Amino acid sequence: MEKTAQTLITRLPYAATYDVAPILEEAKKIDERGLISLSIPIHLESPNNGGRFIAALEDAGLYLVAKIVWYRDRHIVATKSKRLTNTWEPIAIFSKSKNYIMSRENTAKIKKGYESRETAFDEDEYLTCIGDHWPVRNDRRDRRFLPETVVLNLIQLADLQPGDSVLDPYGNPGIKDTCKLFGWNYIDTGLKSDARNAKNKSKEDDEDLKEEAE
Repeated sequence: MEKTAQTLITRLPYAATYDVAPILEEAKKIDERGLISLSIPIHLESPNNGGRFIAALEDAGLYLVAKIVWYRDRHIVATKSKRLTNTWEPIAIFSKSKNYIMSRENTAKIKKGYESRETAFDEDEYLTCIGDHWPVRNDRRDRRFLPETVVLNLIQLADLQPGDSVLDPYGNPGIKDTCKLFGWNYIDTGLKSDARNAKNKSKEDDEDLKEEAE
């Protein structure tokens, strides 16, 4: 199969269990040295769905390169929710071989090369995304979106060059917007997801996304 992208970045849809088959199929489209970065929501009925999914992908032959946590800098008050966890998510970064590219030094390049951005990243904000715990501002966007700073850091880790492609099987608007903003080619392969074509929310994020899925 012809490789179509240099890296895969996506946020999985909410689910109690995940099938590895779709991700393994999508991984075939990624360069052999490319990274496969998956942000995994924590489901109320199955809080270890991410752990099981990561282990299943390893058993299927992918190499786990790193695990990262991204979290919002302000707790979301969801008074009726049964969930304890609504402010952070794990990201699992895989490769198809041990001969992968990960450019950790890239995440230290503050604003370099991104002068065209309408509002530059605050230096302190961007520096906090170094290491494996990435705080992001709770900017009230639809929380099905993967935040821009998270996407940018994952792309930087993958060492993408201008014009390179990012594959996003689940059509996350946050990933698409970031690629458009910085000039990377965005590819959505159309797997089912409730985030695809979602718009920015107002009205208290649709009542805090129905109290964080209760």
